[in-house]
Amino acid sequence: MSKKIHLVCCCLLVLVCDASWQASTPDSPTYRAAVVEYHPVTNGDDGDMIAQANANNYRTIIKDAALHGADIIVFPEFGLTSLPKDGPAEKVFSPEEYRAYYRNTASYIPHPNETVVLCDTDSKYSGYLQSISCAAREYGLYVVINLQERVDCASSEDHCPADGFLLYNSNCVFDRKGRVVARYRKYNPFNEPGTNVTAEPEVATFDTDFGVRFGTFICFDVLNEAPAMSFVRDNRVRDVVFTTHWFNELPFLDASQHFAAWSYAADVNFLVAGYSDDLTASGGSGVYAGRRGPLKIYNPRRTSNALSVVEVPKVDGPYRRPVLGHELFSYEHVYKQAEVSTITELYLPNRTSMVAEPFRDYLDVYTSKLLEPEGTSHITTLCDRGLCCDFHLELSYNKSVLEANPGAVEYKYRLVAFNGTRNFGNASTGGIEVCALISCAGDRIEDCGAIHDPNSTKIVYPMSFDSLIISRRANLSKSSFYMPNTMDFRTLEPMSGSRDFAYLPSGPKESSLLMMYLVQPRRDAMTFGIYGRVFGRDGHEETRLPSAATSTTSVSTLLVISSLLLALVLQSK
Repeated sequence: MSKKIHLVCCCLLVLVCDASWQASTPDSPTYRAAVVEYHPVTNGDDGDMIAQANANNYRTIIKDAALHGADIIVFPEFGLTSLPKDGPAEKVFSPEEYRAYYRNTASYIPHPNETVVLCDTDSKYSGYLQSISCAAREYGLYVVINLQERVDCASSEDHCPADGFLLYNSNCVFDRKGRVVARYRKYNPFNEPGTNVTAEPEVATFDTDFGVRFGTFICFDVLNEAPAMSFVRDNRVRDVVFTTHWFNELPFLDASQHFAAWSYAADVNFLVAGYSDDLTASGGSGVYAGRRGPLKIYNPRRTSNALSVVEVPKVDGPYRRPVLGHELFSYEHVYKQAEVSTITELYLPNRTSMVAEPFRDYLDVYTSKLLEPEGTSHITTLCDRGLCCDFHLELSYNKSVLEANPGAVEYKYRLVAFNGTRNFGNASTGGIEVCALISCAGDRIEDCGAIHDPNSTKIVYPMSFDSLIISRRANLSKSSFYMPNTMDFRTLEPMSGSRDFAYLPSGPKESSLLMMYLVQPRRDAMTFGIYGRVFGRDGHEETRLPSAATSTTSVSTLLVISSLLLALVLQSK
């Protein structure tokens, strides 16, 4: 009985705490953001009915977010007008079939300048979109959704398809009154046949009554220059809402891994809502606070519906407002099937998305070196197609860990360098520059990016990275973007930039020195490196073997750099 009383008291305390929270104002140092991990309704032949069923679930989640003081809530890409299934897989459409399916499901979206409250309008707009407008007004928070948008046109007009309408993958934002305040049309579709794009990328922003200006874009946009880089270069926008149906890929592009890297390098608050489907290795939501690091990550590696509400420090120019006197609020609720009934019998418990990557980075074209446990100090330079990466490592290897656990396995490590062009899921190609340490399930480069199954194998970590420093030169005046890319085994999440590592670009733009190092020793490193996008090579032919890449070991200027950095690391301890 005492346990029941204690539980009731705790619940009442939570309710009291939530009731004491007032909506953020321009003077508040923080605001509360809600992000949703959602697996949508997909079964059925009527796309409009499916969208309305998803909208009904959205209302449930919006209500819960409001009860926990959220000022803004973000839902994932394809969460509302969802992709139909063909058994366990997403249905494959021809462009004509895709457009025919969404012809009546896609909704019109008013331009924000019209200041339309859809809850008060006639049937020009889809009923599911109107119901979201009503929910935003009823529960008093900003709501960000993604849907298929329809724009009618005359087939005789230039750029109008023969079927007489344009089909966009769009974000739509409602304010607390249910009014449309932003609309963004995705500029970089990812295997979305029949989807139209605007002639030029839109840069969509909206201002809130709590003094924060947000930008917004969608999924594959984050790996491209436009429009994402607009928010990196514009100091007036330090918060971004992002809808995504991500496909997790190791060793560099797992969802939370890449989102944390992008947020850190851009130094913006990044609110991410992810489509959840472990059968396509999709999932990953969170709130990332730039160089402060992740405030919340939800990526359970299984299909689920979940709400996360997080208190986010506001950014004034280059500074984050101090938050004094209390810990940042954080709340998570994973919905049961009885609450949000979208998960079918196809989704088995305890599945892991990691074993079913739909895409892979072709690491066989990388220049690499297997890291041998013998010796404690490793100073190496790897060069690949004109890019040279400098590595300085101090290691310790506890062989007794393996001896004490017969049958256990360990991870091997490779140092890698790559300067070329990769294929993104056969959707496009993009320029990549990488200097990194990556883990491997075996000795071969083909084993890198794979993980041991923790459910069937005992895994031990005898290798400790007591010091790890990576550096390289880069021309930052070119169209490029470099990010600190990290991940660890124990959480399958990125490391925290405010606690675990430092990333220090310095020097003139034309020849900047990019340095990255561990702040403290660790045994659970999975990926650690500098991941760069070189936009000027987008659309070029994919880099393939054979390559003229070379691997060398050098002690040239690296000795000087390494000594200085090692001293810096030791001082920081």
